[in-house]
Amino acid sequence: MTIQTENTKAAAWDLIGSLFWESGRTTAKPSDEEIGLFLDGITAGDTCTVVGASTKDLVEALLDLGAEVTVVDFSQRMCDDLRAALPEGSCRIQRHDITRRAPLELRGTQKFVLNDRLVNRFSEAEARKGLEGMLDLLADGGQVRASIKLGLYPMDERMIANGRERGTLENFYDADAKVIDFAAAGDVLTDSLLPHGDIDPELLLQWYRGRGREQRFDHEDVTALLAAADVEGRGLELTRHTEFGQAPKTRMYTATATGVRSGRDA
Repeated sequence: MTIQTENTKAAAWDLIGSLFWESGRTTAKPSDEEIGLFLDGITAGDTCTVVGASTKDLVEALLDLGAEVTVVDFSQRMCDDLRAALPEGSCRIQRHDITRRAPLELRGTQKFVLNDRLVNRFSEAEARKGLEGMLDLLADGGQVRASIKLGLYPMDERMIANGRERGTLENFYDADAKVIDFAAAGDVLTDSLLPHGDIDPELLLQWYRGRGREQRFDHEDVTALLAAADVEGRGLELTRHTEFGQAPKTRMYTATATGVRSGRDA
């Protein structure tokens, strides 16, 4: 029997829950135009999984289309708060860490797996596992549609400037790997914090510290991750990448599942 350990980042999202869509920064959520890109070609009855319960607007748009929607998130509170915000029984909401193998009943069943800037929350060790978790959900020929912010966030830039000035940059930022560690940033995080809508600053600090290590990406990093994804001989082939016109340096990457499922569940 395999014993799975808890993803420690889930506790950070348990702090936030519905505050993300009720009080958080508007630009942290997909715009109507961006939701339209996610929905392109999806029709009633299509099986769609949204990874990340914080993307409530996208979930609601899929439900309006008549899609068969599943939402997975590693945070129990995020799942509970989304369930409370949607009509009862409108979709399946399941606690699941996407960096692990998909639940048996969902493996190979989804036509689309959608996520908005979720990959930006991954550490360097989680990024490939997360994409493989998405691939594991896909039926043969299904698509991952993942929006990804390229480069640094404005708060990253503030932290790096403050860390360089104080001589502490190497404590929390690996420039070669493009990895920032909020948990190790100490007062630099406190002094660089930017507002996130109306969320309380002290709660924000706890949230960021709990998020720990996150990788930042350029286009070549993303294409390499997609090319490396492998689940039982199946892979992901990048078929399109589209700029988000209202979100600077953010693209939606569309990748199609290649190969054929073996029919085995490992």
